[in-house]
Amino acid sequence: MYHKFRDNSLKPLGFTLLELMITVAIVAILAAIALPSYQNYIKRANIKAAQTDLISLGLVYENYYQRNLSYPNSDYANTSALITAFPLWSASKIDIFDFSSTNVGSGKGYILIATAKDSSNLKDCVLKINTTNDREATTNCDGKTTW
Repeated sequence: MYHKFRDNSLKPLGFTLLELMITVAIVAILAAIALPSYQNYIKRANIKAAQTDLISLGLVYENYYQRNLSYPNSDYANTSALITAFPLWSASKIDIFDFSSTNVGSGKGYILIATAKDSSNLKDCVLKINTTNDREATTNCDGKTTW
């Protein structure tokens, strides 16, 4: 009769230490695989954004040419100088890339440059585009020399 009214709530509930350790190990392995892939994805996305910013700046330069029949004669050393000279242009990745331009042939051409800042994970990545739409990149930009 004693067993009839016995409370079954004394059964152990929860996870054993071994089950918990296996789960933590599986999560750590998945994180070790996923984290480098995610960082690579972020790098490629930042490079694509900088390329888009250079193309849009090139369009601003072409618009300037249409109005003045020459490209700007000035070199612009940084992003803020470019934004001051061309207020309609804005860069989306100014926290990662610094943009500049170089005058070629006294208003007959230009070279637009996006240089990754040292604080970013794209250190030494430099993207360039010129008047004839030739595009260059250093190998630190995703391993390719053209884009």
